[in-house]
Amino acid sequence: MRMLSKLKKQTFAITLAASTVFLNLIIMTNHTSAQDKAETSPLAVRVAVFAPDQSRPDNYRDFVSSHLFPALRSVPGYVGTFLGKDMNNGQMVSISFWRTEAGAVAGEQAVGRSIATLPPGSAPRPSTVSKYEIIFRDINEPLSK
Repeated sequence: MRMLSKLKKQTFAITLAASTVFLNLIIMTNHTSAQDKAETSPLAVRVAVFAPDQSRPDNYRDFVSSHLFPALRSVPGYVGTFLGKDMNNGQMVSISFWRTEAGAVAGEQAVGRSIATLPPGSAPRPSTVSKYEIIFRDINEPLSK
């Protein structure tokens, strides 16, 4: 009798575990299928490269936090910005994401207005600027903190 009770408990536990795994598999498959079928919203990316003689990111820390990011955040269609530097020569690059190319242009204008209020040399000036339409994307994990 004890053995039968123990077998019933084991069978119940295995059945419960298998059912849970199966249910999770169905949910994840449906979730993945929904992601595959969902249309992604369009994005534009603006890439600005700065001359190597402006490779002093620490000199621009106040500009970035007090002027650049607030100006960009005020523009409709702004998604986010990454500022980086070449690991070998320190050359800086700015990569910003926008819902439309018009948003990227409006962002440039907003930053230009902000820079106009500052003393010369307070903000870096890009040597080249390019805009691209994002055609494919793959984001493995959230990009924010």
